[in-house]
Amino acid sequence: MNARLTLLALPLALAACDQQAIKDFRLPWDKPAEAAAPAAPAKPAEPAKPSIPEPTGASPAQQPLEIAGARSKVATASADTAHVTRFAASGEGWSATVDGASARVERAGGKPATVNVKRLGYASGVEYVGELNDALFSLDLRSGECGGKPLTATLKLNGKTLNGCAAPAGAAASAATEKPAQKPKA
Repeated sequence: MNARLTLLALPLALAACDQQAIKDFRLPWDKPAEAAAPAAPAKPAEPAKPSIPEPTGASPAQQPLEIAGARSKVATASADTAHVTRFAASGEGWSATVDGASARVERAGGKPATVNVKRLGYASGVEYVGELNDALFSLDLRSGECGGKPLTATLKLNGKTLNGCAAPAGAAASAATEKPAQKPKA
């Protein structure tokens, strides 16, 4: 009985299909309709010539990327921090030391922590950025007099911002910041 009902319902289902679906309906033994010859493709319009100048082949360090306009040299790193890689910073309840790509921070009443940091030099100073306990660690050192030290320090740790002072650390740093000794007169 079910097979008879299916055979009776099949023409009704096919009649309900739209004309395009019926045209596309083929059985495996049907021959495919021959496709009409494709029309010759239209020639695309010439694209507009780009307004970007051709590359010169020179390094941007040798030739600036800017082409026109007035040019002036701009400092991209502070002279106080450009060649120094070791710093000591401290503030109320905290202290930090930076040596290359590693920073050690100590908080009052807490145990010391070491953080792998990346150095970001900029016109006003240098910033060391890393991750400590899945949170942002940032030690920003800027040129400016602070309690007898040549740098101001801003430590961002565990969502808190702490301020303090900093100075280059170590023998190489002190040699870079000290005034040259005068030669004794003979």
